[in-house]
Amino acid sequence: MRNNYYKAMTVGAICAVSVFALPAVAAPVPGFEAIYQAVRSNCTPPAGSPERCELAINAYARALVEAGVEPDVALRSFTALRAEVAVAGGGDVIEALFEQLLPESGATGEQQASPV
Repeated sequence: MRNNYYKAMTVGAICAVSVFALPAVAAPVPGFEAIYQAVRSNCTPPAGSPERCELAINAYARALVEAGVEPDVALRSFTALRAEVAVAGGGDVIEALFEQLLPESGATGEQQASPV
């Protein structure tokens, strides 16, 4: 009985530490929700296109920089945005655009390996 108690406490402690060890996934930076959603819609079907997506990404980045948002906060937001766009069907061209503009935001795995 006592052994089970310690096992349960250990598992609980590991779970608690694991939750706090995960990086915080930010979506829109507070106050920038509308422009975040504009990027998402301009990078996904049916309205999205590479040109519109690039303009929207640049506008969001410019707004964050002008507001003095910490770079790590902005990066977490772009990482979450990139993942949302991939899940919403942004496609390989949009993923490549994110990779070109924001390589540190991490690949989503949506791109396929080059046949070369």
